[in-house]
Amino acid sequence: MTTDSTSQQGAADRWALMIGRRRRSTPTASATQPHAPADGVVVVTSPATGTAIPLAEVPDQIFSVGMLGPGAAVHPSAGRITAPVDGELISVMPHAYGLRTDEGVELLVHIGLDTVELDGTHFTTAVAQGRRVARGDVLVDVDLAGIAAAGYDTCTVVLVTNPARFADVTAPEPRELTAADTLFTVVV
Repeated sequence: MTTDSTSQQGAADRWALMIGRRRRSTPTASATQPHAPADGVVVVTSPATGTAIPLAEVPDQIFSVGMLGPGAAVHPSAGRITAPVDGELISVMPHAYGLRTDEGVELLVHIGLDTVELDGTHFTTAVAQGRRVARGDVLVDVDLAGIAAAGYDTCTVVLVTNPARFADVTAPEPRELTAADTLFTVVV
């Protein structure tokens, strides 16, 4: 999947506005990547147990048309949201988490649609910005019933926010999965 740098910059700026932070500049890839997978693929696992769906099925156009980057979504059936990769937390908000892998893949895990409006209600954050996390570490515990009762969709989106740096991002098939199952892959 390719994206020109102008539209990528625009997507990153829209993402920064959505989560309420100013965008930091994207670092260049290091010459050595000690944790790079041997086969050149970064596996992104589901952040929650639930049903995987393609972005095109997300009922929010910002996500469904890929404005913020390619990826996939999960309709969670449980409220524990975990890190889908090993990496550094570059942004932490109750409803949205930015991660960067050692390979330079930057991900956005966005819990629910328009949930920024909840101002942290129904979210119990378990991490802090700047911390390293391992795949499967708890990012946040979410009261899915509370979010739904407040009138918000709980669809959780996982996006690659810097896709122009990579050869391809796979699209998932709709299926049931656990938080340990592969959601999609990034060819580095």
